[in-house]
Amino acid sequence: MPAPAKEAFQQSYANLQNGLPLPQKDFSNIAWAFAFQPDQDQFLKQTHAFNKKLAETLIVFRKRLSEAAAKNKGLKPVISQAFLHYIINTDGLIPETEDVDPFDVFSSVIRYAKSIGVSVKKKADGAAMINFDDKKEPFPDWAPTPGWSAAKLLRKLGPVINRARYGRDNIIPSSAFGFDENAEGHTLQNAMALADCSHLAYFGGAYVEKQMKQWGYDAFQWIEDKKSDTQVFVAGKNNYLIVCFRGTSSGTDALVDSRFLKTDAFGGRGRVHRGFNGALDSVWKQLQAAVDSMGPFKKLFICGHSLGAALAELAAHRFALGAYIIGGVYVYGSPRVGNREFMDAYNELLEEKTFLHINNKDIVARIPPRILGFNHLGGSPRQFDDGHAISFIPKSRGFFDEEEPEMDFEELDEATQQAIMQEMKEAQQSVEASTQFLNTPPELLEDANSRGFFDIKPVDDHSMDLYLFKLGCAIIDGEWERIEGRV
Repeated sequence: MPAPAKEAFQQSYANLQNGLPLPQKDFSNIAWAFAFQPDQDQFLKQTHAFNKKLAETLIVFRKRLSEAAAKNKGLKPVISQAFLHYIINTDGLIPETEDVDPFDVFSSVIRYAKSIGVSVKKKADGAAMINFDDKKEPFPDWAPTPGWSAAKLLRKLGPVINRARYGRDNIIPSSAFGFDENAEGHTLQNAMALADCSHLAYFGGAYVEKQMKQWGYDAFQWIEDKKSDTQVFVAGKNNYLIVCFRGTSSGTDALVDSRFLKTDAFGGRGRVHRGFNGALDSVWKQLQAAVDSMGPFKKLFICGHSLGAALAELAAHRFALGAYIIGGVYVYGSPRVGNREFMDAYNELLEEKTFLHINNKDIVARIPPRILGFNHLGGSPRQFDDGHAISFIPKSRGFFDEEEPEMDFEELDEATQQAIMQEMKEAQQSVEASTQFLNTPPELLEDANSRGFFDIKPVDDHSMDLYLFKLGCAIIDGEWERIEGRV
């Protein structure tokens, strides 16, 4: 991509300073200058003063822009993708009237949709269809609206694509931040990448494979046991493998089993939830064989959401006992898994590599009850508030109280039994709500979150799309804290 003339950049930046809407040319000139800027932090500070949403977009695409600039290759498509993100996923200033910055809206829709694993195609009669997973749904009327700019129309259409793929109007693409297989300990970037995998696992195997290959994973295997309704995929790239379990989708599986039965843990130390253990047993031989075939000496990153999180932890424990290399266990909205003895056995192996994320008051993270001898695994959980601030839950509080007596459900008084059953009922409702988007046409799906880039309001705290979006917000927050010298 040729460098913009100095005068062209100066004019674009003057337009930015004067608070004018950003046409594509101005956006491209500013993004190009940022990509080659020796002091990008200072550039972001200055940009933020005039257009916060543009500065946030540059932070999201900073890694890809800088890499393309360093290679002097591929900068134009990255800038184009950043521009589409700015229009669709932020409420930053754009031209509003049709005579300003015209461009082909439908081709932009196609390119944006493809970037997040969705296909939009035009039929012979001129109508359009949106295709994703094994679904085909009518796409809204994309014909130019009299008086509207191309950017304004694209801002209307883009959220339909987002809802099809992620169940929400606005997203932050995890692919922009990449994945660091050599990271020591927890990173928000890896947490977001594996959250995206955990979200993806709710779709069908063929669609998951296609998306993982789009992200650069050259080895893939989908494993499923229909009888237990358990799904897991393994994907490989470079020197690592991702093992990702699908979460709860029915509201009737082991997660909300109110019998609270336990069984002996794999390895002989402690007891674990019988339903979770049985679900893992149903796919374990196939899973181990898949890992062995792709590279038993590769580093494993194991992840999942909801029931998938519990299975991810149990699988990580088995792999660790088998001397596989565990790079990290990233779990989201996990239920409690086993008794205190098992927690101790697990943590001896994986405490420093297991990262539990809890969104605000996610009820699934509160079941099964501690009083029945169930505990969370790993180190201190990271918990979001009702916005996107993330903090640690100290071990001395909440999820890691002093050891309680391990009671059976029948030993509890009636009031306690009723309270537990009510909590399980609420957990089932939460699970069902969190996967509603999978079976709802995108044009009928109401996104309850604000259109603002950061203006999040509580919807259903268990939803995987909220975990994913909040992790993106936390990355951007962390960058601003670093840039402003607050960390």
